[in-house]
Amino acid sequence: MAALSQELERRGHETSFFNIPELGEAAQARRCRFVEFGAKTCPLGSMTAGFKRLTRLSGPEADCAGLAVSDRYAEAVFAEAGPIVAEAGIDVWLVDQFDYSAASLAAYFKKPLVTLAVALLRNHEDGVPGFSGELPSADSESRQRDQLANEKLLELSRPHRERVSWHRQAMGLSPFRYEDVWSKLAQISQQPAEFEFPRRELPECFHFTGPFIDEASHPRVDFPWERLDRRPLIYASLGTLKSNYELLRKVCEALEGADMQLVVSLGGEEPLEAPQLPGGPLAVRFAPQLKLLERADLMVTHAGMNSSLECLAYGVPMVVLPLAHDQFGIAARVEWSGVGVRVQPEERTVERLKESIQTIFGTPKYREAAQDFARLIRDRNGLSRAADIVEQVARTGQPVLRGD
Repeated sequence: MAALSQELERRGHETSFFNIPELGEAAQARRCRFVEFGAKTCPLGSMTAGFKRLTRLSGPEADCAGLAVSDRYAEAVFAEAGPIVAEAGIDVWLVDQFDYSAASLAAYFKKPLVTLAVALLRNHEDGVPGFSGELPSADSESRQRDQLANEKLLELSRPHRERVSWHRQAMGLSPFRYEDVWSKLAQISQQPAEFEFPRRELPECFHFTGPFIDEASHPRVDFPWERLDRRPLIYASLGTLKSNYELLRKVCEALEGADMQLVVSLGGEEPLEAPQLPGGPLAVRFAPQLKLLERADLMVTHAGMNSSLECLAYGVPMVVLPLAHDQFGIAARVEWSGVGVRVQPEERTVERLKESIQTIFGTPKYREAAQDFARLIRDRNGLSRAADIVEQVARTGQPVLRGD
C-alpha cells in the first residue's frame, strides 16, 4: 500500500495512512504521511504483545490471534476514528479487503471506496480453493472439501463479523455483508490473474493489476554487500517481525557443505548469532529484499504475498514453507503456477528441504516459469494500472469495470 501511496503522490495527489499508534513507525519508515487514531483504545505499545504472539503461532491458533488483534483494531476505528477522518476531508478511501471496520466508516461518511486485496483475495467462489492450501479440482469431492474449508473459516471469523455488524447497525448502516464492505466501484488485487486459480464469478469491478512494487517505498536497510561472492545465491526469509528460527536452522543445515551462498534474514526479534547457524550463512536482522532478489537464484520464503510477488517480479523461483493465514493458499498457487516447490509442515525435515532446493536448481522449468512472470509483470506495470483505477474512481465516482 505504501508503493501505491507514493505512486499517487507522484501524480500530484495527497495520501495519508490512518491507523493506530502502533503502525506509525512502519508507515513513517516508508516515508508515508501518517495520521493517528485510537490512542485511547490502543495506546502505543498496547498491541505489541498481540503482534508478537501472532508471529509465534501457526495454523488455526494464528488465525484466532489475528482475529483478536482485528477485534481491538475495529473497536479503535468505531470508537475514535470518526472525528479524525471527518476533519481530514478524505475524498477517496483505499481500504484493505480485510478491514471491514474502515470500509463501514467510509459508507457512513458516504465516501467513494476502493478495496485493495494486497494479500490473497478473500472472494469465495464454489470450486475455487481459498486459504486451505488445496489445488483446484472439478470433481464433486474436491468441491465439497473446499466448501467445508470455507465454512470453517467463516465460523472462525463469525464473532468478528458480528461485532462489525453491531457497529454498522448502530451507525444506521445495513448488517454486515461482504458485498457491502467491499467496494462496488473498484476492487483491486495485486496478484497477476495468472497467479490465481481460474475464476468465473468475480464482480465486474474486480481487477487483477499485478504487484505494487516500488523500491522507494521499502525502508532503507544497510547490508554488507562486500561479503557476497560469486557462488549461486539463496536468500531465506520467513517474515520480518519475528521469524521461525528453528525452521531457518533447518534450511541452513540443508545447505551445509553446498557450493552456494546463503543469506538469512532473521526478523526483528531473533538473536543475531550467525556462528550458531550451521554452515555459517550471512545472517542479518533485516535485508534489502528487492536488491537481493536482483542477484538471487532462489528464495526460501513463508509464502507471504509480498515476498511471493516480489520473487515473481524478479524471476526468482521459490521453495515455500507456509506458516499461517493465507500463506497455505499462496503456496498452493506457487506450486500450481510452476514457479516453486512447497514443503508442507509435516514434511519439513532437513533432507526434504535439501531435496526441494536441489529440485529447483536441477529443473530449469521453475526458473523459466518465474522469468515468464517477470516479463508479464514488467509489461503490465500493475502499480501504474492500480493508480489509474483509483484516479478514475476519484474523477467519476462511478464503477470502473474490466475493459474500461
